[in-house]
Amino acid sequence: MRLLITGANGHLGVRLIRQINETRPGDEIVAIVRSERAAAALREEGLQVDIRVVSYTDADGIKVAGQGAEVIVHLVGIIKESATNTFEMAHQKTSTALVEANLDASHIVTLGILGSEPSSANRCFVSRAASDAILQAGPIPATVIRVPMVLGPGDYASRALAKNGASGAAFCFRSSSLEQPIYSMDVVDAILSAVSLNPADRIIELAGPESLMRKALIKRAGRFLGNKPTVVSLPIALGYLLAWVLEKTSANPPVTAAMLGVLDHDDAIDTRAATNLLGLTLTPLDEMLRRVLRD
Repeated sequence: MRLLITGANGHLGVRLIRQINETRPGDEIVAIVRSERAAAALREEGLQVDIRVVSYTDADGIKVAGQGAEVIVHLVGIIKESATNTFEMAHQKTSTALVEANLDASHIVTLGILGSEPSSANRCFVSRAASDAILQAGPIPATVIRVPMVLGPGDYASRALAKNGASGAAFCFRSSSLEQPIYSMDVVDAILSAVSLNPADRIIELAGPESLMRKALIKRAGRFLGNKPTVVSLPIALGYLLAWVLEKTSANPPVTAAMLGVLDHDDAIDTRAATNLLGLTLTPLDEMLRRVLRD
């Protein structure tokens, strides 16, 4: 099988390519990244992959790079926008370019975010829902896999969790927020399972096997790190006020209101329909924490 992967230089993209190399050695992979710097970083991984530098909004460039692709895996997305990379640029415009590339692929598999709905008050969720709808309105059937927090070795979410778990006092906004983290390799396995599904427009909601409050997750992480952190819950309104100030004073703020809303979303779903469809066995939370916190 020949696969086209967009956004291939991220943590999940690299893990996906490595998994394909190891378990499906006959597959050909074309990876689209948007800069020479990203291409160089991907080359350093030593993977068997054909790397192309193409703007994610360049339909003509995507068409050339994607010639012969049977399945497209679309991994482009953000939760924090800046003046130079808005939600519309990262989501709707990249999906539009993929549709306008008019490739002969039979199936698109893309990652989304739990909570993405057109009616949401959160701009990121609205943008992601619109992006998914653009793909599913196109000529190629699109499977959307919506996931919450993804934990993998060395990634940002795992490092942040480790930092909180190792702290004497861990400060967070609304510690009662529900988290349902999923292991990164489970997401990779879900993508590969979806690649093999009969092509159809579908939305799959997938998460980890356990939903728990943020404060409980931090304390669980602390236990694996030999620590007992005190979790200090800050009002979410304070977080939104801070985000508003940062957005007004910086072209690239470290946190935005939309980003905070995504991170604060309550995730508590029944995963049985998704795991049955994908033939997936989820990694238990304790095993997930052992793997991601050992680094």
